Amino acid sequence: MIDVDGELQTSTRSAAWGALGNFILMALKITVGIIGNSRALIADGIHSGADLGSSIAVIIGLRVARIPPDEGHNYGHAKAEAIAQKVVALLLILAGFEVANGSIAALSHASQHPTLLTLIVAAGVMIIKWVMYVRQKTIATRTGSHSLMASALDNRMDVISSAITTGAILAAKWGVPHGDAYGALAVAALIVWLGIEIFSQAANDLMDRAADPQIVDAIRAHCTMVDGVEKIAEIRTRVSGTQVLVDLKIVVNRHLTVWEAHEISHRVKRAVMSLPRIQDVMVHVNPD
Repeated sequence: MIDVDGELQTSTRSAAWGALGNFILMALKITVGIIGNSRALIADGIHSGADLGSSIAVIIGLRVARIPPDEGHNYGHAKAEAIAQKVVALLLILAGFEVANGSIAALSHASQHPTLLTLIVAAGVMIIKWVMYVRQKTIATRTGSHSLMASALDNRMDVISSAITTGAILAAKWGVPHGDAYGALAVAALIVWLGIEIFSQAANDLMDRAADPQIVDAIRAHCTMVDGVEKIAEIRTRVSGTQVLVDLKIVVNRHLTVWEAHEISHRVKRAVMSLPRIQDVMVHVNPD
């Protein structure tokens, strides 16, 4: 049996460490970018600022998701994760447009010449962000947390943006006109693209996205193994945070008593509930 509360605590801790890391990297990149004349590194720092806001949103979403069902929310609060994802997405999109605006404005001014320190910081951040990405992705995969996975994917995008930043600084140092500003513009485009991708995922979850086909196949297999089930008429699923809600229609012999049919439905429910991440199962019995 999966410890859902324990997994949410693990995801929350990972998000908290991510928030601390993003705060440090944001301060480092923006400070060094200003001192070292690198618009691309400043853009990367603004991205880390959006990441910090994202991490805080994820932490809040995961904490709310742990609240048990109540009278006003009979199915729990798991969709708070999807709301957190939307906040993450909107912050990224806004940050991306802000960076793009500054980068376009910089193209009308004289080229900047970043210092060696900016190059060292950009390359170092790229390595740190890769470590953060691998760690969060591992935990998100184990716990099934979509908001933490969104944060992990954001870290992966940070690796790419830091690589672009490093290349842009090198280009500027080699004398490429506005190389640093063009690098910042490329980072902005990546930030907006990731924000749109995460927003789409969150929208799907809030609109009762169906579970993955592998989960549906596992549900079907467990149902057909129950004695007395003649056919599976319908399987409907909807994702709620890290959990799945299931509605089933099964067909049984019409000559069974109500009690016998009821017992079969209970066995079906127990069988499906034994699968990972199944929160609840509603079984409707039809006669053949």
